[in-house]
Amino acid sequence: MKKILLILILICSNSMFCQNTIELIAYDCINDRGSNRDISEIKFEILTKHKVISQTTKSKFDLFRFQSSDNEVKIEYNNIYNQKTDTTFFITPKTQKLFLCVEKMKDYEIETFIEKSLEKKKNWKLKLSGGSCFVFTDTEIKIIPNKNGAILKYKYAEDRNGKKIKEKKEIKLDKRDLDNLIIFEKKLRLLNSAMRRCTPATYYYLSYGNETIEIRDQTCVGIFEEYLSKLIERNN
Repeated sequence: MKKILLILILICSNSMFCQNTIELIAYDCINDRGSNRDISEIKFEILTKHKVISQTTKSKFDLFRFQSSDNEVKIEYNNIYNQKTDTTFFITPKTQKLFLCVEKMKDYEIETFIEKSLEKKKNWKLKLSGGSCFVFTDTEIKIIPNKNGAILKYKYAEDRNGKKIKEKKEIKLDKRDLDNLIIFEKKLRLLNSAMRRCTPATYYYLSYGNETIEIRDQTCVGIFEEYLSKLIERNN
């Protein structure tokens, strides 16, 4: 019996006889939840050897399953910013699902307003406005460089059922905060060409000196909540 089992293990590790059936899922990895993108929308392509088992769009969400006996599976797909990206998964006999992180940004070279602000000691400013049937918010954020780094100042006003709520806050930023905000600005700059899946839109007005960029966000991925809201909440 032990000899037969050993032969089966060798066959599975060295041939196509033992294959996993795997489902691909578009996933919002930062918030640990299913994405509002269907798997077909991210235009994926499996680059390693595989066999398609099922693919359907009959229900609300697409379904895609494939088989592979490889130890690694490489997949290329579009993130929510419409950047072509790729990822490699290590496969075990227990692998049943692969989660493609739709909000994962592919880093790119650009001098952000934040970097210019820190270098030239000039203010960086972001205005945010967005609404729904019951809530309308206006937020203004400034990053003010100083000798020891920078501080963040924000003003926040919200109309909720006729009641206006206002807040003001000043936060000291460390290097880690600033590095994260550089990534945040890079993501902001990609939003105008990103996937659009929800309404109403959130509008960002990003300014440095005399330069202002208008950005429209309909991705519903919540990059403001991912970076700035967490920073503000941490310092409340």
